[in-house]
Amino acid sequence: MARIYKLVGYDRQTELLAVEHVIPEALTERAKAIAEIWARPEIVGDWPLSGDQASSIAAMIGVPLDLVRYDWFLEPYEIEDRLRA
Repeated sequence: MARIYKLVGYDRQTELLAVEHVIPEALTERAKAIAEIWARPEIVGDWPLSGDQASSIAAMIGVPLDLVRYDWFLEPYEIEDRLRA
């Protein structure tokens, strides 16, 4: 199994997953650094992002971002190695 990361947005009204963008493997470590995941060891899965962090990651991977409608997180996903991007 391999781990990938996604920038995901949850709708603030419904709290449902509404948007997801795969972080390219070559940019994963930069995304994790932007999210400052080492500073919050109590979080083992989904890292909540500030607006600045989400905007930086979105700009880095070239995707649009709506900070009004969605709450943003950096989330790890386990996938089969053969499905790895």
